[in-house]
Amino acid sequence: MENNKYKTYLTPIALAMTLSLSGCGGSDDDSTEPEVLPSTVKIEYTSFGVPHITASDYRSLGYGQAYAHAQENMCTLAEQIIEVRAQKAMTFGAGNSNANVLTDFGTLALNIYNDAEAAIDSMTEEQTDLLAGYAEGFNQAVLDKAGSQNYPSPCRGADWIPELSITDLHAYHLKLALFASGGALSNQIATASPTPSNKSLLTMFSEVASKNEGLGSNGWALGRDKTESGSGMLLSNPHFPWAGSLRFVENHLQIPGEINVTGVSFVGVPGVLIGFNENIAWTHTVSQSKRFTTYQLTLDPENNTRYLYDGEYREMLSQEYTIDVKNDDGTNSEITKTLYSSHYGPMIGWYPDGSAVSYRDANANNGNMVSQWLAMDRAKTIEEFEAAFETYQGIPWVNTMATDDKGNAFFIDGSRAPNLNAFAAVFVKDFVNNNPVGKALWQGGKGQLVLDGSMSLFEWVDTGTTPIPGVVPFEKAPKVLRSDYVFNANSSHWLNHVEEPLEGYSIVYGPEQTIRSPRTRMNATMLQEKSAQGISGENGKFNLDELKNVVMSQRAQLSELLKDQLVERCSGVSNIILESQESVDISAACTTLANWDGLYKNTSQGAHVFREFLKVFNVGGEQALSDSLFATAFNVSKPVSTPANLAQHSGSTNSDPVLQALASTVQHLASVNIPLAAPLGSIQYHMKNEEMLSIPGGGTIDGVFNINTGSSAKVKDYGYPVFHGASWLMALEFTDNGPRADAFLTYGQSHDPESDHFVDQTRLFSKGEWRPVVFTEQDIKADLVDTIELTLP
Repeated sequence: MENNKYKTYLTPIALAMTLSLSGCGGSDDDSTEPEVLPSTVKIEYTSFGVPHITASDYRSLGYGQAYAHAQENMCTLAEQIIEVRAQKAMTFGAGNSNANVLTDFGTLALNIYNDAEAAIDSMTEEQTDLLAGYAEGFNQAVLDKAGSQNYPSPCRGADWIPELSITDLHAYHLKLALFASGGALSNQIATASPTPSNKSLLTMFSEVASKNEGLGSNGWALGRDKTESGSGMLLSNPHFPWAGSLRFVENHLQIPGEINVTGVSFVGVPGVLIGFNENIAWTHTVSQSKRFTTYQLTLDPENNTRYLYDGEYREMLSQEYTIDVKNDDGTNSEITKTLYSSHYGPMIGWYPDGSAVSYRDANANNGNMVSQWLAMDRAKTIEEFEAAFETYQGIPWVNTMATDDKGNAFFIDGSRAPNLNAFAAVFVKDFVNNNPVGKALWQGGKGQLVLDGSMSLFEWVDTGTTPIPGVVPFEKAPKVLRSDYVFNANSSHWLNHVEEPLEGYSIVYGPEQTIRSPRTRMNATMLQEKSAQGISGENGKFNLDELKNVVMSQRAQLSELLKDQLVERCSGVSNIILESQESVDISAACTTLANWDGLYKNTSQGAHVFREFLKVFNVGGEQALSDSLFATAFNVSKPVSTPANLAQHSGSTNSDPVLQALASTVQHLASVNIPLAAPLGSIQYHMKNEEMLSIPGGGTIDGVFNINTGSSAKVKDYGYPVFHGASWLMALEFTDNGPRADAFLTYGQSHDPESDHFVDQTRLFSKGEWRPVVFTEQDIKADLVDTIELTLP
């Protein structure tokens, strides 16, 4: 149901008739109502297609932001609206392996659109205004294209661009909130059937985890004790896909006297998600907290749709769904499917052992995202910024690091997480640490929790103080305010500060006192070191150039720990005989590694050899690399420097696992025609309009801060095409004259290959050439490219 406030908007023709009729009658009262002027919005474009939007109220702000988003990225949002309406199969056909059919059924089972309709009347006035304005602005931008032949090239000529409503937008926001929970389980929900699957629970979880494999981030907030200026500094480095709905766009939003914020947003989401205003700067990293819990159900042996709960059998609920599917000849067919749910939530699988699995989602119907980000956008103090988390608890699946002009550094895992009782929390901790099945599912914190669904003992605890029942209340979320630093690189909250870790929080936020990923350790190393060779020099305090060099140095934790030892081990060795009895000469690889600078720059020769060597020991999860690689095991009192040192070998040279791994690496690279001494930039790249752009950086197992890797070097002659990684890169400092920041939007403002802003910033990123973030009125005027003014209907 649409908000009544916006049902009364008149079209220009209806408005003209109304005004004409209103003048037909006389009046004895000569007084006149003050004229209500239409709202206007100004969009000023600066270099790289960045819009600076100045509005008089929130409706016009949303209007201007949507209008700007639609110029370059109309197709992206249109496709997402088709999806939340569960019309992908009707619009685009069944898709490969019925992908669109499964998406539609999953969307219907998650009840996204119905939840959105039910929520409209309870929205805050500001949220309603923003969404109404955004929908109107997008629709106007489509109309102003004057025909589908003028749409951006990815959807040029399309007849399926929808007219947006407030409900569409809110449904899209609910879908985004579910991205790392119900959204990742959508296919499992759509295919779940009382007929047992041959897949194991572990296989199912692995499939879910792979959907979010491209998501990551680094984030630093530096306080006054860690900066040369004594003011706050921020390093923002989210790792997101370079295509699709999770592409960022940059925008600057202003309502004079009310809000002045710049940064990046997703197309379709009003406001700024990562960025800064005059006083506060913040960034996000994907959190390890568990946004959902799965429940293993004990089934009735006589009926696969009944399950045991507190000693009694319960009936599952069933719901029949019907979708339209576009056939190859243009006609439509209907498909009907029955899906099931327990009292926890949708069913996601039945298994041969007589059990089934359901799940409960902490982000179901999370309608507070936009309101919370808006409150963060407007915050003037770190206290106001923190209050946004307490008020809304709307951030779905990310940590937040923030700094301010007073030199504070703030961290919170404010994502929504299940609130387990004390017994359940202890039981789960023991299960994931000591039970082989629990360990496999947990994956060192990157996996999931499985609870016993047959007992109410494992239900979530409702405190009565949270936006939805059963989530962890604000006061129990991991958070800290410091004057030196906080950071995160997608490990749990524990090591957000090396000297004083955060401890004593629920297992749902991830593990404490456990091994950290190589990338987390690289972050910590660069923050801790005080030396002439270190990023921050001998004083250990950062300036803006040093902060930017954290990214551009392309240092790697594992090469700093192991490279020299590996070279020592392979020096003087020529041939290694593999299990296949093939003899492989490793001497050239050893020479390449000896000459390698240990970095992951475009010019670095040998980085890929070391990467493929490490992949032989890859075990996934938070640990990333097998214990068998290291001589020194993880030590909880030395979490940054351990594990370390190459494992020793006392047998024959040929039986040395390290040399066997290097030989396998040589064999593999030869099979895909990649030279051992190839510069990284010649084999790690992104293609845009047939232009091959070298992309620096590495992967999680390399321990490189700057994550930019595509698939493994498996495709002959192709190397490592980059499809995800560093997306929005920003280094900021607060100065006496306000915030100053440099940045890249690595893939540019536009998804349209015909746009000037499709490849411009990718070229900058390839060369490591930062550009300034334009924020002040003076800087906007100095860099002004174009201005448009819009009048709202």
